[in-house]
Order: sequence, then C-alpha cells, then structure tokens
Amino acid sequence: MADNWQRQSPLAHRGLAAHGGEAVAEAALVMAERRFLAKVTVRGKADSDAAGAALGASLPSAPNTVDSRAGLDVLWLGPDEWLVIGPPGSEHALVRALEDALRDAAIVDVTEGRTTLRLRGPLVRDILATGCPLDLHPRRFASGRCAQSTLGRSAVILHQTADDPVFDIHVERSQADYLWTWLETAGRPYGVAVEAEPEPQDWHPPSPGA
Repeated sequence: MADNWQRQSPLAHRGLAAHGGEAVAEAALVMAERRFLAKVTVRGKADSDAAGAALGASLPSAPNTVDSRAGLDVLWLGPDEWLVIGPPGSEHALVRALEDALRDAAIVDVTEGRTTLRLRGPLVRDILATGCPLDLHPRRFASGRCAQSTLGRSAVILHQTADDPVFDIHVERSQADYLWTWLETAGRPYGVAVEAEPEPQDWHPPSPGA
C-alpha cells in the first residue's frame, strides 16, 4: 500500500479542493469527497463483544445498521459480513486489532478499492431517489442505516450519517468519476455546490481493560 502522500484520489483530476469556497447555503445538493478512508472487511464467524473491545465499536447484528463510535463506522453488510471504516492511515492498526480479536474471521484491507462521497443538502434524498431503487423515505432509511444498492447504475454502499440528512456513498474507484458526474447532472437543475473535505475523527485501539 502506498504512503498517504503517494496516494491519488480517483477524483484528483477534478481539483475539488479549489471549489471548497463555493456558496453552499443556496445549494440543494452539497458534495465532497472523503479521501483515503481506511476500509476493512470482516467475514465469517465473529464475536461482536471481542470486536467491540478491540475497536471501541462493535459489529452490528441488526440488518442494515451501523455502529458509529470511537471515530469508526462499522456497517452491517450481511449476516456474516461487515465493513469497518476509519480515518486515513488507520487500516494497518484496524487489521491487527481485528485479527487479534477474531481468530476465526477473514479480515481484509480493502482501503484502495473504494472512495467515499459525502452528500448533504435539502434535496439530497430526492436526488438520490432518482437513481436508487431503495425506499429512502426517512421513515424507512434514517440516520444510522446502511445498505448495498445501485445509484445511477453504479454499485454503492449507502450510509446515512446524520438526520439533516447527510449520506456517505462508498463507490468503487473505477466508478467514482462517473458517479460524481451523474450526481452533478441530477442536481444541477436545483443547485449543486462542492465543499471542503470534512475532517475525520482520530482512532486509536482501546486501552486494555478500558
């Protein structure tokens, strides 16, 4: 894996940082990229309590839910599959912590496979609904929910992170540029703005006995 300074986002050619000063208050859709987030999959037999002691956040047992604690998001993807998302550069520590805690599970660093788009704004739910088959009504899909689906023909993982609403869309690198263009096009009639990348929280393995 490349060092952080050697990494390049699949959206680097768009120069998104230069658009961070756009007026976002009037926009119906506000977009940002969350670059280089650590992503680790857990598959197989897994003890949620052991994972919680190692991470500070547990493996959710309820379908399509997320445990967001200690600077991590742990997404339920299936009965025996989870995605652990942490701040940039934490993937090696996450893998070590999970391997020590979960001897019978498969732990894989998939950090480089996807990037993450942060979406918010008053019409974000409506714009997503034009290209996603999920029922995104707030009574069915609210903060702390996640799901694997498609958006504009791209395979994605959707995670609603806040009630405002705010969504993180995890998309494969090869589809990131296409999906960004699709979102810009879908939101343009209502107003689209790009904002600066949000700062991730720190994560450190919990102290023994904490």
